[in-house]
Amino acid sequence: MMIGSEITRKKNISNELNQNLIKKIFYKIDELTQEELSNILIFKEGFNWKSSLLPILKINFSLDEINNFYQRLTNLGDKFKLKEIMPPRLYSAHLNYYYGVVVEQAIREVKRKDIEKEKNIISEASFDYIDNEIFNFLYGKAKLKLWKEYALNFRLNSKSYYVPNKIYCNESDNFDYWLSKKRILICTRELNASLLSRGIKYLKGSGIYE
Repeated sequence: MMIGSEITRKKNISNELNQNLIKKIFYKIDELTQEELSNILIFKEGFNWKSSLLPILKINFSLDEINNFYQRLTNLGDKFKLKEIMPPRLYSAHLNYYYGVVVEQAIREVKRKDIEKEKNIISEASFDYIDNEIFNFLYGKAKLKLWKEYALNFRLNSKSYYVPNKIYCNESDNFDYWLSKKRILICTRELNASLLSRGIKYLKGSGIYE
């Protein structure tokens, strides 16, 4: 994908890292065909815009500059509205990522706090135990069993021949997205609605918005 090179060659593009610049990049990405775009989406559906923009922005900006910029956007809270600078197709894919990955992680944190309160334990002291409680409740199996199922069926474009003994950072989004779909099938509609509401509330309390 030569998007970064095409944008940085244009003289009318500011060398300042701001919302106008990433808006231009978003609209350039939106020029991709659906097939081309699906190659950078999680499960061909979810758009992690920060991760996708990182290699493009690194052409002209340092990692510290990019991380500081991302943090400034986060600090804006609900005043930063991606919908206003992102084409509809990308925004729809972003929502898939937000609900399938970000909210899914928040739901597990909510359940972690529930278990800690219910059993009067501290997660740091019993992390693995609580993790398995959470994964069994939400997805019907222990975490490592779920990872094995995911890895054998979806890792490396369904050509996996072994299961890594740990979940790598660059695969965690895909795993979470897959888990979110599994939870929707396993849990009742009422429970899913409650978990979704509590997950979003937890994120907003942490200053994270869609």
